[in-house]
Amino acid sequence: MDWSQRLNAALEYLENTDGEPDLERAASLANCSLFHFLRMFEVVSGLTAGEYSRRRRLSRAAIDLAAGQHRVIDVALRYGYESPEAFAKAFKRLFGITPSEARASNTPLTTWPPLRVAVVLEGSQEMRFRIVENTGFTVGGWALRTSCVMEKNMTEIPRFWDENLASGRVQKLLAWTAGMGHVGLCCEWDTAREEFTYVIGVDLAEEHEPLPEGTRLFRLPPATYAVFESVGPMPHTIQNVWRRAFNEWFPTSGWEHAGAVDFEVYPAFAADDPRGDITSPQCYSEVWIPIRQAPR
Repeated sequence: MDWSQRLNAALEYLENTDGEPDLERAASLANCSLFHFLRMFEVVSGLTAGEYSRRRRLSRAAIDLAAGQHRVIDVALRYGYESPEAFAKAFKRLFGITPSEARASNTPLTTWPPLRVAVVLEGSQEMRFRIVENTGFTVGGWALRTSCVMEKNMTEIPRFWDENLASGRVQKLLAWTAGMGHVGLCCEWDTAREEFTYVIGVDLAEEHEPLPEGTRLFRLPPATYAVFESVGPMPHTIQNVWRRAFNEWFPTSGWEHAGAVDFEVYPAFAADDPRGDITSPQCYSEVWIPIRQAPR
């Protein structure tokens, strides 16, 4: 069974689960570790596996309610909600109206169709990467606790960058870099709550001066990394590198995500160097993904 068939088997499981899915089982069907499955799913689809499953269950619930043949409490229990109140809260957050309103009116509803993996010929564009054995290092910087639920992170992280750039705090951190430059990383994952900490920081030397008040330190342990080069304007180019790494490189590489912290690196260039201009076709950055041998 190839990669696309395995992933479709995992998607089929998520589609046919009325309650909260067992993500360990989904990862097993995809023949990869839980962390690799969750990270791959988010990068490729733009949603966490939990958020996707939640939207699909609520979409199926909306179809049942729109038919007008089922009581709200019966639909709530069918799709894994412990009470009509919990169901109503989740339903309104997604659709903007209550289940009772959806059942009683002809208000149009937006639903989310199921995902399917199609075989698409890819790989005509080269991917530049290298394998790096890293002995571990510390990142220091500004931290934001955010959530993947309803894609809050997609608005909160860009705003976090804008605020810290406008204040000059991002630029000032370069005084502490040990050579990489700026680092953007996601860590302290809580998979049950779909929360994580996002950090705008720099790599630090073992001996360094104290950082500004309010910053935090994050220790990254020794790991083997696949480092992918991104050349082109931000953020589209580097987002495409993430997708291609999981869509094209991992399935045939013999490696999988190791479960440690992955991150982006934005090297420090001279002010007149186009590699440091986020709007330039020459803008240079890197995606660092910790890897280990994949199961056979």
